[in-house]
Amino acid sequence: IQRMGFFTFGVKTQHLGFNHLIQVLNKTYMTVVNNYHFPNQIVDNFFEDPKEIVEFAKTLKYDPCAHGRWPGVRSIGLHKINYPFFNSVLNRIFSMFYDYSIHKVNWKDTQMYFQKTYPYDLENKDNIVNHGLVHCDGEQPIVGLVYLTEGADIESGTSIMSQVEGYSDEQIEKIGLKHENKKKHIYKQSPENLTKKDLEEYAELIKDCNSGYVENIKINNIFNRAIFYSGSDYHKANSFYTGEKERLTLVFFIKGIETTGYSPLQRLRLCKTIYE
Repeated sequence: IQRMGFFTFGVKTQHLGFNHLIQVLNKTYMTVVNNYHFPNQIVDNFFEDPKEIVEFAKTLKYDPCAHGRWPGVRSIGLHKINYPFFNSVLNRIFSMFYDYSIHKVNWKDTQMYFQKTYPYDLENKDNIVNHGLVHCDGEQPIVGLVYLTEGADIESGTSIMSQVEGYSDEQIEKIGLKHENKKKHIYKQSPENLTKKDLEEYAELIKDCNSGYVENIKINNIFNRAIFYSGSDYHKANSFYTGEKERLTLVFFIKGIETTGYSPLQRLRLCKTIYE
């Protein structure tokens, strides 16, 4: 986890106007940003040269999670491998939400990795075992990824989900506890090492875990597409099957943000709807 970094710039007054003029006074003090200050967002052509990013990813060592918390394999934290790259990606991310000529932005407790996942059934891409589990990432204002598999099956993207009416947090926790050990067992191993029984139990796990949610937003896997959402948003990988290649992504989790500016949804709420 990278603990702290910052982009520091000057502060001045900003004006926003629709049918009326609203003056928004920018803060000269830093405030903490929470999970509900950023909209879900999709940005195509995120990197200037995505193929160069893929070549960089190929040079790295990947390992599964020793605790079985996530599927596939990841590089070590990119702040340890190539800090200029790590910092430049964050710079690009924050530039979409803040004007650096106006605001100060500090970040901390940020994680960024390359991740590779693989299908559990190579012959049937629609097999439920190739689907990801619905989950959320906790109190983190910005979470997201960049798709980096060129020519991937577009169905191997991501969906933002919501709980069905009446599906409680207690039920989610109960199902999670029921399947926790099986999930960890599956995620610790390569797909080719799993038995038929493992896959049958994993299929049941996916059915149980995902049945309490409905799809709100479906995002296709498009090469060099970046997606952003809140750590509170339930989401899932729609498929680990991309074709003949692994599903390569750059994933990031930004837990701490402090800024002198207003975040997108704060600015939205400052602009009131007027009927006359």
